[in-house]
Amino acid sequence: MNLDTVIFYTNDISKIIDFYQGLLNLEIEYRRDNEYVSFIFSNKVKLGIKKAIEERENPGSQTAIILLNNIDVFYQEVRNKNIVVYSELKNEDWGRTFSILDIDGNKVEFLEEY
Repeated sequence: MNLDTVIFYTNDISKIIDFYQGLLNLEIEYRRDNEYVSFIFSNKVKLGIKKAIEERENPGSQTAIILLNNIDVFYQEVRNKNIVVYSELKNEDWGRTFSILDIDGNKVEFLEEY
């Protein structure tokens, strides 16, 4: 069994594309107008982002964790781009981590394992 896609919800597809392409340089795997976009990671897992239309689709309620090899360099890039840091870079038992909020308030945590 393998994870294929994680879905976030957004209020604005165009703005969320700008955010994730600007932050992570992710490649768009698929886009359906202003309703849905999916980005693909190097391990083929996808981050899908859907325009919230149903009652249960609440932007800002999701979390994703992204593994990095050099978290210190990436953390500095994030700080230089004036992106809101939700949790500052810190050492945890499982690795070095920090998190941000995207434009809808979804939490994106970055982790470099020890």
